[in-house]
Amino acid sequence: MSAPGLHRVQHLSLRLSQTMQRAIGLLQLDNAELSGLLIEEAARNPALTVTLTMPDEAPVRRGFWVTPGALAGAHGFDPDSLGAQAAGLHDHVQAQIGMMFSNPTDRRIAEAFLAALDPSGWLGDSLSEVARAAGCREEVAEAVLRRWQGREPAGLFARSLSECLALQLSEANALDTPMRVLLDHLPALARGDTALLLARCGVNAEQLGRMVTRLRSLDPKPGAQFDTSPAQRRAPDLLVSRDDRGQWQVSLNRATTPEVQIVHLADPASKDGLATARWLERTLSRRNQMILRVAGYVIAAQHEFLDHGATRLKPLTSAEVGAALGLHETTVGRIRNGLMVQVPGRVLPLLAFFGRGRVACDGGATLAGDAIAGLIERLVRAEHPDAPLTDTQLVAALADRGVSLSRRTLTNWRNRAGIAPASDRKRAG
Repeated sequence: MSAPGLHRVQHLSLRLSQTMQRAIGLLQLDNAELSGLLIEEAARNPALTVTLTMPDEAPVRRGFWVTPGALAGAHGFDPDSLGAQAAGLHDHVQAQIGMMFSNPTDRRIAEAFLAALDPSGWLGDSLSEVARAAGCREEVAEAVLRRWQGREPAGLFARSLSECLALQLSEANALDTPMRVLLDHLPALARGDTALLLARCGVNAEQLGRMVTRLRSLDPKPGAQFDTSPAQRRAPDLLVSRDDRGQWQVSLNRATTPEVQIVHLADPASKDGLATARWLERTLSRRNQMILRVAGYVIAAQHEFLDHGATRLKPLTSAEVGAALGLHETTVGRIRNGLMVQVPGRVLPLLAFFGRGRVACDGGATLAGDAIAGLIERLVRAEHPDAPLTDTQLVAALADRGVSLSRRTLTNWRNRAGIAPASDRKRAG
């Protein structure tokens, strides 16, 4: 009699383990990946409906983008210098007119399109209105438009959301027939009509999920988040802003966060599907709450970084955040590694708020090594080109600012920031 009992306990343990693994897996997904997974599940499960907000219903706020690879220690990440990197959309397009259009008539039409360009990167006027403003036939204007739409970043001068996304997919050689059909049925995707999408696109649930993930990872407003790295854009998962008291607040980006609804069916065979749908609803809610807890703690801990830039970044590890919130450090690590955060003026990976290293300062305070890299870069930018600062002089300059570190430590962080030694900087100058 003991063997069957033992078998039942093992079977239950396996089910719980698989359930926990699925729940943990949700923490590793950004909102684009989560959308695809939930759409795939809804395509298989009639008890579940997933709704997605389309970007034209909730446009992403203006800013510019930074990639995780731009962190200090990799390519000299410094949020203070991002403004110099970001060219204005209008200036970017204006600079290309002379290179693209040698014919005066084409140049006049191109200028008319520039005048009609919306800050989002979409075309604000109809083709006929632009043609009328340029004093040309619509087919001539359309030929100029096609040339504009072939320029970087992909998606500029689109006349609709579907065209904007199609231009980006075409550039990536990913605009196949099923994806074209999906773009033609964005309203059905928004309301979660997976049965219609499966039938029209001619794909299975897994393929539909991958298509939605790809679609949601594109940049729906290529002008609003304009910078020099268009291939690295995607909408943020979290939004950070100040409240009426000047305090920093974190919220989910509802424009990219999918929502699930339970469908109660009369068919008794749907009991398993209903149980799965309820589990997903609860797990998604817990995921969102946990993400907000972690992000809220991190933002509060790094408020000086937000107020003053990279030179005020404090050391922070997943273990420290986990201990403060009663979470395992691996849980925090899963959350921090894939999410993007919209802060005023820019978008950063959540990972950017976790400062590596720990350097002592006067008064018992500490700074992250990434902040030291930012200070070094600021000093190097201000040095005289004929007399670049040596590492010894940089150590002294930092000591004057209350930051005490050895010459070896400074050299390590200078190298991680991609800054050459003084001798090489002098030769380069």
